[in-house]
Amino acid sequence: MTTTQVAQIHVEVPIEEAYRHWAAVESFPDYIDAIDSVRRIDEVRSRWSATIEGVSDDFYVDIVDQTPPERLAWQSTDGVFHNGRVDLSRDGTGTRIVLRMAWEVEGDEGTGSELGDGPMQRDLERFKALVEGAAAADDDAEDGAVAS
Repeated sequence: MTTTQVAQIHVEVPIEEAYRHWAAVESFPDYIDAIDSVRRIDEVRSRWSATIEGVSDDFYVDIVDQTPPERLAWQSTDGVFHNGRVDLSRDGTGTRIVLRMAWEVEGDEGTGSELGDGPMQRDLERFKALVEGAAAADDDAEDGAVAS
């Protein structure tokens, strides 16, 4: 059974900065709870470990669409079926992010609850805290450099 979910959020960072964080797929485990680890192999391929519905799996993922700074899409090439896409758009002084993910969940019992509105929204809220915190730290560093 394939479960597809969509979540969105506004972040107060420029679109280029938000995209830079998404393009660093090896940092996905920092904010996407279901992703345990990502090891980048090259510019297109990476090896992911994930735990969905209590089942752990390792699989290769290829970037299938990279349109800076507006879109990044990926798809598994073996193991568990997974694909995802993040669309970014300018939104006032920040960026609107729409995240879509689909996972193959084994058996009829799989509900995809780990990818439900709550968990995926929490993933985006962690992303927001990460990028806005990094932007604030950069601003503080620049302010400190000017004050010296």
